[in-house]
Amino acid sequence: MAFQKRRPDPTLSARHFYGSEVLRLREERGWSLARLAAEVHFSTATLCRVESGDHRVPEGLSEQLDRVFETGGHFMRLLPLARREDHPAKYREILALADTAKVNESYSTGVHGLLQTEATARHILRSGIPYGPEEEVEQRVRARLGRQIRMYNSTECRYWFILDEAAIRRQIGSRAEMAEQLRALLAAARLPNVVVQVIPFSAGIHSETSSMSIFSLEDGRQVAYEETTRAGVIFDGERDIAERSALYDLLRAQALSPTGSGRLMSAALEGLAPDGP
Repeated sequence: MAFQKRRPDPTLSARHFYGSEVLRLREERGWSLARLAAEVHFSTATLCRVESGDHRVPEGLSEQLDRVFETGGHFMRLLPLARREDHPAKYREILALADTAKVNESYSTGVHGLLQTEATARHILRSGIPYGPEEEVEQRVRARLGRQIRMYNSTECRYWFILDEAAIRRQIGSRAEMAEQLRALLAAARLPNVVVQVIPFSAGIHSETSSMSIFSLEDGRQVAYEETTRAGVIFDGERDIAERSALYDLLRAQALSPTGSGRLMSAALEGLAPDGP
């Protein structure tokens, strides 16, 4: 599906304000995106996403915008503010809810972001933006690891992770890096506020092919979130929450017990030993 351009809301974030300024100055001159692309030597697709606030400002663009719009360093001054936002705006709402939830129940086909080691996070984020600049990947790695602090340093939220067996079998990075990730999963599962379960391949087919989370908030509300590799949807309707809670209960029933899950993760770790198969 083609990217659907939308006008940025300059009040939403510094990145959106940056994009709205590009759009404003371009429209004042009556230029098309193609004309601006030719002037600044960036693709129309990149400029479209920058104007919408959905794309991190790439290296070198601000200097070119100041040159062609003759704005005297305006975009170079905005750049540090736009770069300060670690997460794309489309994820900011759900991350804010997740970071204040009292209960966080999730299912994921891979290793959940809150459980990822630095090496795993780097490999996964790089695979998601294979042509993006290294600086953007590193910024997202820092942001992802920063979100783990709450789980490891307080008990104000209870976490329940259900993982597909593929999460512990699909090797990410080197054998040593994957072994480090499995050890991190086992360590997280020992935290007093964390439960980790694994749905084994032997359980057969189940309802979920993408990630799902249910957050119980301090005010008593619940919010659900479903995410694919390229999109995410928030649900807060009572009927939607009830449906996803029922599906989550089924996943919980199909998963191994926490103890059995620990044994399966330990077996996977042993298989990565230097003298393992």
